[in-house]
Amino acid sequence: MGFLLFWYLSAILLIIAALFVLIPLWLRGRSLNYVGVALRKEANIALFHERRDELEADYTAGNIDQLSYDALVLELQQGLLIDVSVDDDAKIGSDDKEKAKSNKSAFLKFSMLVPVLFTLSIPVVAYILYERWGFLDEVALTDLFERTINNQDDVEEAKSLIISLGSAAQSNPEQPWPLYFLGENFANVGMFSEASRSYEMAAELLDDTADKALVLGRVALSQYIVAGFKFTPEVLRIVEEARAINPSEISILQLLAADAEQREDYTVAIEYWRLLIQAGPNSEQAQILKTNIAAAQMVLARDNPDLAEGASINVRLSLADGLGLPDNLRVFVAARNAAQEGLPPLAAIDLTVAELPTVVRLDDFSAVGPFNLSSAETVYVSALVSYAGVASPRAGDYRVISQSFSPNGQNAEIELILVEQLQ
Repeated sequence: MGFLLFWYLSAILLIIAALFVLIPLWLRGRSLNYVGVALRKEANIALFHERRDELEADYTAGNIDQLSYDALVLELQQGLLIDVSVDDDAKIGSDDKEKAKSNKSAFLKFSMLVPVLFTLSIPVVAYILYERWGFLDEVALTDLFERTINNQDDVEEAKSLIISLGSAAQSNPEQPWPLYFLGENFANVGMFSEASRSYEMAAELLDDTADKALVLGRVALSQYIVAGFKFTPEVLRIVEEARAINPSEISILQLLAADAEQREDYTVAIEYWRLLIQAGPNSEQAQILKTNIAAAQMVLARDNPDLAEGASINVRLSLADGLGLPDNLRVFVAARNAAQEGLPPLAAIDLTVAELPTVVRLDDFSAVGPFNLSSAETVYVSALVSYAGVASPRAGDYRVISQSFSPNGQNAEIELILVEQLQ
């Protein structure tokens, strides 16, 4: 569908471009005919007046008598009438017709034929140049790629795509993406060994960019599945290669987090979940990961009571009296390092206006970045009511910020009242 759409749009644009050339040429040809007729009429009339003035001058000077003057003027009038009638009615003699046809043919040859031929040659030249220097092969494969993306649960469609993409990969051995999508379809039908090989071949054709890290992530995942959901030395090597290119590659982080969770190493899993949250902090997936983190922290606190110790802040949060805000607005509460600006929050939690007033607890389990609350000597706490549903303050939002203080590894309590609207 995508490939056919490309050609449909190309044809439409070509026709429009041709009309921009051909219509003005046609109108110009017609206008030149009209202009030629008008000029001939003006010339005949001007010649008539000039000749009549000469006759009047001769008559006044006595060079001709009245009878000769009247005869010559009549002759001039008849000649003018004949010339004008020929232009209006196009009743010209055979010689004049042949001359007009010859003039018209010459006009078409020199004024219209060359531009018309040039216009018609544009698609041929454009196709040749695009095939040589453009991405025509990629356009031809677009439909196969789109079908792969849109039919991930259709096994029969995946089998059909494996045949088509296999042929495309053989015809385009230097292009990585037919191999990548071939691997996607192998994975869709559960052929993970074949998928891994296709991904590897695609990765070999890519430079060390984020795209290669993504493909390596697919290689690692397929080999991880083939190995019985275990990290083999080969899988670890691929993981390290991908992270050396892009430390934030989503598929690698997901794989590492899933493996840590399976091994019940929740401390490691939480670290990777937090990195995944940073990639899309306001996404639906981030909310699921936050729930996973909270559950994992409860398990860690239950199994290791000592982990529950450390700095914590109880924040008593409320709206100012008389301030009515929609219940569904999101509220972000965060503690930050007062000595170092620009770092991720040391601890953060979000809720809604409907839950206010309330007391929220920020502690080391609420960390969303590489540092936790106990790592800072002085901190400050902020609360933000966001109309856009994001943690970054914008005009119209309500925000309150506490003074800096030192938790000293103990439990602190502060009160924040949301009253000031950002301008």
